[in-house]
Amino acid sequence: KQWYQRRVRGRSSRLIEEPDRWCIIGRSDSSESVDLVKSVVRVEQYEQTIAFQRNESGNGTKVFMYYFDNPGGSLPSWLVNWAAKTGVPQFMTTLKKACEKYA
Repeated sequence: KQWYQRRVRGRSSRLIEEPDRWCIIGRSDSSESVDLVKSVVRVEQYEQTIAFQRNESGNGTKVFMYYFDNPGGSLPSWLVNWAAKTGVPQFMTTLKKACEKYA
């Protein structure tokens, strides 16, 4: 059963590239409409910025991330617990492994 719908109004992204730096900016966008689904938590506002920068020694990557999701209501406690204990740490481990490939 679907209980969570990530993008309500679409998403826009922008990639900024500079020598030794890359930045991806994403946010919700009102140009696309998605039909309402009963008993599904709607995300009305979404923002993400992630920047990758080669470190000073040139043998690693620094990662800076900002993330905001506004579900506009209550989330089940099991989801909050899963995100804190499993979801976010797992995401960070995956991100670290991916960055190590490009070091």
